[in-house]
Amino acid sequence: MIPSLYQPVADPMETVRTIKEIGPERCIIGSDFGQVLHMDSIDGMRVFIRALLAFGIKPDEVRVMLKENPAKLMWLD
Repeated sequence: MIPSLYQPVADPMETVRTIKEIGPERCIIGSDFGQVLHMDSIDGMRVFIRALLAFGIKPDEVRVMLKENPAKLMWLD
């Protein structure tokens, strides 16, 4: 979703459209940040979440995709 040295052309709206089309209750968000020449994984996730919010994903939808859905998948809910 976020342009980088490894993927210089990225369309954030593709991710946003996908989330809206299939619904946040069917999505899990994650990141592969932390690579050499990339921001660390924590800062990368912060940027990712800010981008999602800026492009219209609601805070409660982010919470579902970042916390609730992974917990269900791992039987931690």
